[in-house]
Amino acid sequence: MNRRTVPTALHPFTDGRPPHLPCGPGDVCADVLVPGDPDRVALLATMLDSVTDFGRRREFAVVSGRYNDHPLTICSSGIGGPSTEIALVELAMLGARRVIRIGGMSALVDDIPTGSYVVADKAIGMSGVAPLYSTAAADELSSDPGLCAALLDTARAKGLVVRPGKVATSDSYYLGQDRPFAAAAALETSYLGSFRKRGAVGVDMESQVILSVSQRIGLKAACLLGVHGNRATDDWLVDYEPTQRNLLHIAGDALIRAQSETPKEKE
Repeated sequence: MNRRTVPTALHPFTDGRPPHLPCGPGDVCADVLVPGDPDRVALLATMLDSVTDFGRRREFAVVSGRYNDHPLTICSSGIGGPSTEIALVELAMLGARRVIRIGGMSALVDDIPTGSYVVADKAIGMSGVAPLYSTAAADELSSDPGLCAALLDTARAKGLVVRPGKVATSDSYYLGQDRPFAAAAALETSYLGSFRKRGAVGVDMESQVILSVSQRIGLKAACLLGVHGNRATDDWLVDYEPTQRNLLHIAGDALIRAQSETPKEKE
């Protein structure tokens, strides 16, 4: 008879099932897409075949299925660094090997229109989680070059407007992204201005964490971001669903492309 494993404070897994993600051994594919919003997982699941929905626990919704016959898991990260770290670590422990964040960002320069796409080839920022996993987080982190190239090539082949660029990550949505508490409030510091000076073309709340955690725990990672806002022009994309659907198509096809272009090991 198999003995049931019990969780401990050091390793709070029960029979291989993590304490946060609503899934267990054998449920997670090697390739995972990571949106932020759990509600978007249900939308994206309609674009897969042979879907298994593992449900939702807190901000984490998880499904697995097949995209163009390629095994694929979609797992939401929630907002910001702490929940993104939890998702990545538990996904890796359940078998994930390549992850692509598919989410939104605000552009910091006026020549990146809303509705377009940015592949974050580098990430900087002021996330509290990132420096715990990488000393390079104080400077900048790089995405997996093969995944970045595949994302750019795939988006361009679909006729979509896309560019690579450095993205800054902030743990704060309001003050840390120069949003005052009230319309008449004055801001003493421009965090977005400091990001621009360091070469960032956009700001989000997860990319730096995705790259730092993934590099430390052995995941190949990249970030594909839909531009839903532009802080230079103050434009805001109201209908974001077409962008979300394109994020899955780009990332799903890019994973297949990157896998086919990876040289096979000699037997």
